[in-house]
Amino acid sequence: MNRGGQLVKLDPRVWALAETHSQSFTVGDRVYGCMRFGACASYVNVPAHQIRKMPNNWNFSQGAAFTAQTLTSYYALKELGNIRSGKVVFIHSLAGGCGMQALKICEKLGASVIGTVGRPEKVLKLLERFPHLSIEQIIVRTTAKELGGQIDTALGYLQHKASIVSHSGIDIVMDAVLGDWFQPVYDRLRPGGRYIVYGAADMTPNSNKLGWNEWLRLGYQWLLRPKLDLLEVPSKNVGVMGFNLIHLLNDAELLLLLMEEMEALSLEPPHVGHEFEFSELVPALSLFRSGKTTGKVVLKV
Repeated sequence: MNRGGQLVKLDPRVWALAETHSQSFTVGDRVYGCMRFGACASYVNVPAHQIRKMPNNWNFSQGAAFTAQTLTSYYALKELGNIRSGKVVFIHSLAGGCGMQALKICEKLGASVIGTVGRPEKVLKLLERFPHLSIEQIIVRTTAKELGGQIDTALGYLQHKASIVSHSGIDIVMDAVLGDWFQPVYDRLRPGGRYIVYGAADMTPNSNKLGWNEWLRLGYQWLLRPKLDLLEVPSKNVGVMGFNLIHLLNDAELLLLLMEEMEALSLEPPHVGHEFEFSELVPALSLFRSGKTTGKVVLKV
């Protein structure tokens, strides 16, 4: 069988799974999926277990926006976070692609959400898209010093909803920001809570040209990056986990299982906040890094 070129070597067991799953598709099916690298192309060659049929009412931009963000959120919440009904989930960058998909998953599974956004205008957009969300559950990041008190206020609001939450504290954290925002959230983990890191947006360049002042800022942030005393972790009875989605793609059976579970949730199509032609790649990436986006940024080839 002609399997085409792959950027990584796949063992025979994975190819057997892909070939079995390929029987679910016919030429002309509209599909969405995920791959390791090389997705910015006119044609891609993807093992069949890494794709699913796209709902008829979705367009291709929504399909492109679905897999990576939803898989990231679902893996963090389900596989690592052990999410269950009644849990309190804290999500940084709630208005982003992963944030919105995580919020949908939490609503489906009966968990309560507190989240942060970087700009006040994103609060209204979230409330418009998620009518069951309250403004008390959304925190606009101002300073790390103020964040702790804002979280306490949001937890107090959830405690008054006794039918949803019967305890204080955070059960699961999804953090792709890090920096100074780590400690105030970590300090409010409940015993048994899990802090999941999958990015560090606050510690990455935010300019296309790095001058000496930007290098100094990054160096300063690196020196002051969050650090944990591992002797303290057992006494707090919490877990801190990090992951990169690339490793999930190396576990074909788990990847297929999670994609099937995601499909069974019947989530609404993802919010595509911005679409760019491929020739506009640089402006698209600049906007993405600016923190001004809502939902997913999609490149159209």
